[in-house]
Amino acid sequence: MREEELIARIARGDQQALKTLILMYNSRLFSYAYGILQNYEDAEEAVAETFYQIWRSARNFRGDSRVSTWLFGICRNVIRNMLRKNRRHPFMLEIREEDAVVEEEIEPMEVELIAKALDRLPAIHREVLHLAYYEDMPYEEIARVLGVPVNTVKTRVFNAKKKLLKAMEELKNEH
Repeated sequence: MREEELIARIARGDQQALKTLILMYNSRLFSYAYGILQNYEDAEEAVAETFYQIWRSARNFRGDSRVSTWLFGICRNVIRNMLRKNRRHPFMLEIREEDAVVEEEIEPMEVELIAKALDRLPAIHREVLHLAYYEDMPYEEIARVLGVPVNTVKTRVFNAKKKLLKAMEELKNEH
């Protein structure tokens, strides 16, 4: 079944369609939320609230973007509201071994280096790298999720890669 059809069924109150969507997206949304919130319980709460918002607003899905773009946008807004409500500082995205963000094979020793280098990047760059490489979203979708122009996404990805490489070099020189 197509994702758009699932959303239409959810809009009509079909709980089974919601369960199917949860099975399809729960782990991806949790990974995204955990990467930002850095807390297991908060990430679970964010994902639960995201699916609740999807249940409530499925009839508002216009179909002008992919379902995944719409879902990540809702999740991002839920997380933003949680951070505001709890008055937390801007989020941190961490890289796990399976999230390694490069276009070629990575040496196992480099995974740790990349993770440490990512920690040195501004949150805005970590987020765009997560969406572009871990979620494999095209720039147009990232722009919709973040609510910015496509050229802004391109610039952020370019700058993030440049800063990531610089941070990796600095870390190599420290040892």
